[in-house]
Amino acid sequence: MKTWFNGLEANERRMLIVGGGLLLVMLLYIGIWEPLTNKVETLRISTAEQTALLTWMRSAAQEVKKLRGRDSQQAKPASGQSLLTLVDRTAKSGRLGTALKRVQPDGDEKVGVWLESANFDDLVRWLATLETRHDVRVVSSVFQALETAGRVDARLVFTTGV
Repeated sequence: MKTWFNGLEANERRMLIVGGGLLLVMLLYIGIWEPLTNKVETLRISTAEQTALLTWMRSAAQEVKKLRGRDSQQAKPASGQSLLTLVDRTAKSGRLGTALKRVQPDGDEKVGVWLESANFDDLVRWLATLETRHDVRVVSSVFQALETAGRVDARLVFTTGV
């Protein structure tokens, strides 16, 4: 290769050196510089989008806190009844009275409930009512389907506001 290059005339060697240098600069530009600048621009755009999303999320979180505060103030029974009383009363009024086997305190802020052969649809409605109207949440639950269609045994633990 060296012999071939030395065998070329001086003008041809200069053209090859200049052309090779230009080719090297072009390859560096296309292979390194352009992808790097494109990536930087993509990251700038992504950062701007993520910043806007973060701003929106923060404002939404504030609104959720306000709404939760308003809901929990409205949801508490005016009578100031205990969680135990509330769970027992709403279960009996929610067509689960015959399935309700036991309601007992579980620590200071929790209530355990045992239901046997409860209608699953009624149970779900009752849970939704407790959450939406009374700010009572299920902390843990165990369900066992029975052979009778639509019936379950359930063990639930409730608490207020979470």
